[in-house]
Amino acid sequence: MDAKDYKLIAQHYDGSYTSRPDLNDVSFYLEMAKQNGGPVLEIACGTGRILLEIAKSGIDITGIDYSEDMLSILREKLRNEAEEVQNLVNLHLGDMRKFSLEKQFRLVIIPFRSLQHMYTVEDQLNAFKRAKKHLDPQDGLLAFNVFYPNFNLLDQEMKEEVFDVEWADPLNLKRVIRRYFIRYSVNKLEQYMEGAFIYKSFEGNKLVKEEKTPLKMSYYTYPQFLLLFESSGLEIVHEYGSFDKAPIDICQEMIFILRSKKN
Repeated sequence: MDAKDYKLIAQHYDGSYTSRPDLNDVSFYLEMAKQNGGPVLEIACGTGRILLEIAKSGIDITGIDYSEDMLSILREKLRNEAEEVQNLVNLHLGDMRKFSLEKQFRLVIIPFRSLQHMYTVEDQLNAFKRAKKHLDPQDGLLAFNVFYPNFNLLDQEMKEEVFDVEWADPLNLKRVIRRYFIRYSVNKLEQYMEGAFIYKSFEGNKLVKEEKTPLKMSYYTYPQFLLLFESSGLEIVHEYGSFDKAPIDICQEMIFILRSKKN
């Protein structure tokens, strides 16, 4: 996806995700930040759903994102925080495949499946190598999560829009916004799917606005990750299948905590 494709996603991002009861990743990454201490780097920080919670806990955190639209929303939210929180946050526009900061971090996180926007092996390796370069060489940790692929679901045809989530429009309380998803295709050889988010605004039962933005996401297998880690000079410290730290073979989520490989 190009940076311009995130404009509409950014506009509706907080509405889509902040109130979802099934999202329990914030406490996981916040706990890691508290255990490891700062500084923390969040790659693909978006509108700050996780970053702000870490900053509010008193930990120095740097955020980088590919989308200026996402970062502008985060900057506006940050202006509403206390000065001591603002002073703990540094934000950068950048590409996870090639950014470079003059700093290393005790904890680098890539939450909320952001690595699924890397579509080629070259991009995936570059993202891991960039993250590794920014790890404190002594005790730095890299943590990220992605979906475990549901191959049965990927095999199913999907010709109709599927309702996902709804929320009150913060700019017009008479309206409810409902997000739908449709999948157009699955490339099994290169392991990605293409589809779209459709945002529909309703006043009562009347549809008053409809917007659509493309969505492309890769998916990974466990052995593929082992090869990517080996090729990037990383090794597994912990691996989980859920944010409750269940075994990874329950096949819901793949969560990894990595460190630089020891020579």
